[in-house]
Amino acid sequence: MKNEAFRKFICSVRNIADGLEEYHQFIGAEFIQDFIDKSRRTEEYAEEIMNQNRDLKIGIVGQVKAGKSSFLNAMIFDGKDILPKAATPMTAALTKIAYAEEQTAKVVFYGKRDWEVIEKLAEKYDTEYRRLVSELKSQKKAKAEYRNDGNGLIGKARQKVSQVTTYINLEPTERELQAIKLRILPQYRSCRELVDMAAQDESIFDKLDSEENVSVLNLEHDLEQYVGASGRYTPIVKYIELGVNNDLVKGIEIVDTPGLGDPITSRSEKTKEFLMACDAVFLLSPSPQFLKREDLELIMNTLPGEGINHAVLVGSQFDLAMLDDSARDRQPLGKVLRRTRDKLNESAQRTLSEARRAETGYVHGKVLEGLEKEVRRQISEEKSLYYTASLIHNIARHIENGESLNSEEDHIIRQFDKRFDGMKSEPNFLKELAGIDRLRSIEFDKLRKAKEAIIAERSTSFAKEQSHALQKQLNAIQMEGENYLHSLQSEDIESLQKKLVTSQEAISSMRRDIRDTFEICAADTKKYMVGIANSIKSRVDSHTTINKTEETEVHHRSEKHGWWIFGHTERWTETEYYKAANVADAISNIHQYIRDADKAIAAEMDKIIDIASVRNKVKGVVLRAFEKADANYDENDIIGPVEVLLTKLTVPEFTVVNSQKYEQAILEKFPNTRVTNEEIASLELKQALVLNDIAKDISERLEERADAIAKMLEDQALHFTDDVKKQIEIKIKLLMDSLKDKQGSIEKYTVFMQRLVEWKQELREYNL
Repeated sequence: MKNEAFRKFICSVRNIADGLEEYHQFIGAEFIQDFIDKSRRTEEYAEEIMNQNRDLKIGIVGQVKAGKSSFLNAMIFDGKDILPKAATPMTAALTKIAYAEEQTAKVVFYGKRDWEVIEKLAEKYDTEYRRLVSELKSQKKAKAEYRNDGNGLIGKARQKVSQVTTYINLEPTERELQAIKLRILPQYRSCRELVDMAAQDESIFDKLDSEENVSVLNLEHDLEQYVGASGRYTPIVKYIELGVNNDLVKGIEIVDTPGLGDPITSRSEKTKEFLMACDAVFLLSPSPQFLKREDLELIMNTLPGEGINHAVLVGSQFDLAMLDDSARDRQPLGKVLRRTRDKLNESAQRTLSEARRAETGYVHGKVLEGLEKEVRRQISEEKSLYYTASLIHNIARHIENGESLNSEEDHIIRQFDKRFDGMKSEPNFLKELAGIDRLRSIEFDKLRKAKEAIIAERSTSFAKEQSHALQKQLNAIQMEGENYLHSLQSEDIESLQKKLVTSQEAISSMRRDIRDTFEICAADTKKYMVGIANSIKSRVDSHTTINKTEETEVHHRSEKHGWWIFGHTERWTETEYYKAANVADAISNIHQYIRDADKAIAAEMDKIIDIASVRNKVKGVVLRAFEKADANYDENDIIGPVEVLLTKLTVPEFTVVNSQKYEQAILEKFPNTRVTNEEIASLELKQALVLNDIAKDISERLEERADAIAKMLEDQALHFTDDVKKQIEIKIKLLMDSLKDKQGSIEKYTVFMQRLVEWKQELREYNL
């Protein structure tokens, strides 16, 4: 689309939004406001998209645990930890990186209104925490009274029960308190974390509603205060902008986003705004759980699909996927690499194809279709997708610079040496294995060469996609308007008042029935997740093997007999036989068990909630409730809010336990690399205890996840009924006001419907 046509399109959008403002009182305000907000965003992005001399914008997206910061550190900063790893999803900062002759860094802090929302959610955490603690104490007291009563306290003696239980410690243990915290919604926990972090230095609140240019003399150190796990300003940073002197990003701006499901709404919206302005995206998916449900949700929900036709799929943490290879004996490295790569290639094609066939939405379907096409092209032309191992790339840099490896890097190298023939600890070999250089040289060069064409295509596709989306919104307004017009022609004040009464009866009945429906769904979810936990526990026995070797050690002995020059020395050798084992086997078993548990859980998460089944059950409850109340409503009037509600149903993200603390438990007891004889039994016992602790911790996290899902379902049910009530009351009040001048209102609505038809036709011209 030519610039002149593009400007004409934006002008049409602006005029339609202004025209709708005149009809604000004719229809539910949210319908009009949604279109106005969408049109303003379209106009805002268009200003930049129309600029043909701008930088090409690339978004880096992925789950919280996809390793985006490590990926960018390896890709742009040659492995230096310029972008610190977030301690939690909440401390992850959105970062924009662009070329600059001199290094620059600008920090944008939350606004005061943002922080008020965070504090309110933190208060909800406190309320829920106190409730759960009180509930636990009551349960402890009840159990104590039951035990005392069971010991023979009867009749008058029962009056002393309360005195007896006074001496029983009802305070929760530290472990119980931790379990309580995990039961609280992640959004509340995260905001409490932010508030607590900020409370350590309240002077930082002076930064709210501001921006700051920070020192860049030592970028690696200076950013730590703003995005580091213990950074002074970390809790109040919304995003940062970096200018780096790196030829790789010349003409390119990179947007590094927080992971999927960022609980801070304002930052999540800012992420989507940045991505809507992007021309291409790199989608990172962890290779050990490649392209699972969370990634598909990100593709369809977080990526706007607003004309983004260039997407590159990257399998991160490829080293861990290779270590997950099913062959347990020693294997050639090249063979395992090809086998792992081919398996992931096939999985990606199958997953995207199935998702595209199942998706009926236009925008989501276009995004999936574009990504599937790109994946097939890469596999056909380049024989594989991109798989990267940032940790391996960093190891290569450390070895090249003569630097020592940290414990994580040392562990991964030992594992590769142990598992694979042909493994070399040489920088060039490791860099090729890491895949970072391949992705950098091919994709960045390709994007840079195609920059002008991509930007031109972006402006064209952007207008088409926006035109289609805006027409859909106008169509929704038109359908709602036609329902209003029909009601005006057929209703009177008396019938509307009756509708209001009967609808309230229906809503009251519906609230109870919907609560029951969601509680059953929550119970089924919990039962299913208990099954997953039991399955994880049963896998412990397959991760306990510690290899033992029979070894010998020869000792040379001597003993002198007799006195001085008349004596003689006897010499002999003794051979000691003993068993030996490597502590690394126990560490490897722990890592493998956690990875297997993670894979098993990821494979089952898709089955937790059958959204289609929930949708049908809720629709049935709603329709039966209105039929029972004899409320004379059109089915479309009451089903609409149901669909809106069900789009908000998401499964909270699950993160398997961190292996570091369990590894440390082994190393603290067995600091040497090898054990012998009786120590082997001690190592096996300690390993068994640690594996059981891991299984228990994973089980508790699954239980916490089930509780979070149940809480989410309960909250959504409450919001749903309130939303229906609100929509009905707004509509009836609007109709009552319009009926005061029935004929005049009918004429105005008729004109409004005609204008909507004209506006839709005007936008349709830009679909071509």
